[in-house]
Formats: sequence, structure tokens, C-alpha cells
Amino acid sequence: MAHARIADVVFRAPPPVKMAELVDHVAADAGGDAVAQVVGNSAITTKGMAVNVLVEDPRWWPTRQRMDRGLTEAGRLGRRVLLEALGRAGLGPRDVGLLATVTTTTHSAPGLDALAPALGMRENVEILSLGPMGCYAALPALTTCAHWVAARRRPAVLLAVDLFSPHLQPPPYDKEAAVVLTLFGDGAAAVVLLPDEPGVPGVRVVDAEQLTVPAHAGDLQVHLGDLGLRIRLAPTMPDVVASAVGIPAKELLTRNGVAWDDVAWWAVHPGGRRILDRVEEAIGLPEDSVAVARAVMREYGNTAAPAVLGVLERLWSTRPLGPSEHGVALAFGPGATIWAVLLRGA
Repeated sequence: MAHARIADVVFRAPPPVKMAELVDHVAADAGGDAVAQVVGNSAITTKGMAVNVLVEDPRWWPTRQRMDRGLTEAGRLGRRVLLEALGRAGLGPRDVGLLATVTTTTHSAPGLDALAPALGMRENVEILSLGPMGCYAALPALTTCAHWVAARRRPAVLLAVDLFSPHLQPPPYDKEAAVVLTLFGDGAAAVVLLPDEPGVPGVRVVDAEQLTVPAHAGDLQVHLGDLGLRIRLAPTMPDVVASAVGIPAKELLTRNGVAWDDVAWWAVHPGGRRILDRVEEAIGLPEDSVAVARAVMREYGNTAAPAVLGVLERLWSTRPLGPSEHGVALAFGPGATIWAVLLRGA
């Protein structure tokens, strides 16, 4: 059976804003005390903000202004990570056979796919624009790209960009609104995939498994309103994820004959402190794997689709998979949807 390999992963974020400064900025607003309390419990110290609320406050912008600015900033950051990832993989834009983009925060046609001609990709490069799927989006997009590469035997690149700073909502802030304001940060990631052939470096994308819990589909939702994106994040979400996350992971490992204890590391979506706590205790993840997810969350917040790729990049560089070693990427998001992807070292 033909497979694809991840040749490189790059995650980047806009300049960081200190969460303490964000607290000070909203302190006088209705619900500012709720924001301060949530930030104090969040384990997030900084996050990237393409629109720095301390410099220009987007909270009362109309939707059109938010979407226009978001597309501009997403294109700028996306260009940066695409070129860096391709360069690190030893490829140029004209080597790409497929450009796949995934985003929940940037809606336009053309949108991020306009980077193909802007970067000088071939006129016949295939374009696939995916989204919005929210926080789990990178893994089905990665799997789709891997299938394409395995079938077509040509390189593909996946670009994931989510920018929440243009969509900051105005006060008043209750606890749920304060969590949304605190948790979500801006980021972008690019993944280069090549045909799985002898001598090709990287890690093989082996298999994937999805689970959806329809009874809790309303616990996390993202909709477009008069003031940009409206995010519904119920406090039940950590418990829902923890109760279900082991199901697709176990199915994936069993189907591929991999023992749970033989997984070298787990790249876990850094969806929030409580989610990481509950997932860690529910399925017994190794402390060092969860520590990487916590570090990415502390520095960048939850960047939605790029987030798990940021964790994967860090594990890639600090603990490369050896020959025949396995890693698992886990992500979860809207619709109470969970994705698990099995990786194997070259």
C-alpha cells in the first residue's frame, strides 16, 4: 500500500502579547474581572495577535472590516510559513503538486489559495480549500493530503492558518466570553508531504480514525455574526473530550497492531488547561508528551487548526521518531469531533 511522508513541519505566530497586558487593557470593561480570573487560571502567558488589541482595538469593528483584515494578515503569515517549510524540505514553489489550505477564521474565494500564484506555483497546481472545521481541522486535512500524495506520487503542502485577534468580541464578558477572549491565539503552520520512498526523510502517515459525539455537538460551535466570529464554548467540553478521546486512539492502534505503551510520543492539541488535564488523566498519556502541549499552549494559546501542528513541530525537533517508532497526533473540536492520526518513523 502506498503512503506519504511528512518531510517537514513549520509553525509560526504573529508577535506575542502578554496576557497580563490584555487583562489591564480590559480591566475597566464590564466583566473585566472575569477576564482577569480566567487568565489567572489559564496557564497561558502570551499569545500571538496579528491585530494587537493594545495598539488598535478591533472589538467594535464590523464583520467586513474583520474579514478583510484577517485575510490580509493570514496571507502574510501563510506566505512566511509556506516558504520556510518548502525551503527546509529542499523544495521550491514550482515543485508543489497540491496546495491545500484549511482555516476557520478566514472566509473568501479566492482566499489563502491565492498564495499559489503569488508564490510562483505552477498554473496547474491543484488547489484544495478546506474549512471551517475548527480545532481538529489540521488532521483530516493532513490525512487528505497524504492520500493525494500516495495516489499521485507528487509533493503536496498543507497550510493551516487561524487568526482570532480580528474577531475579538466587545464587552460585557461573562465567564464563557472571558474564556474565549483568553484562550484563542493566532498562528499558522505548513506541512510538506512527499511520496513514501526509500531514502525520503520524515515520518510516514500510516492511518487515521475519527469519532463524533453528536449528543454534544452544541458544546463547541463557531458562527459568523454582525461582529465577526461568535464562538460557543461550553464548560462541559473538557469532560466530553476526555470521555471519548480514547476510543478512536485505541481503534487506530489496534487496527495497526501497535501497543499503547509502544507509542513514543503523543502530539496532543493544546485546547486549554482543563482539556489537557482531563485528557491526560483519562487515557494516561506520557507526562513528557503532555508537557510539550502545555508549553505550546503557554506561549501561543489555542491557535485552532495550527495548534496540534505546533506541538508536532516541537516533538519533531526534540524527539525525532526512530525507524519503526510510532507517534500519534490527537485533535478535537466543534461538533464534539475527535481525530487521531498514526505516524511512523522512516
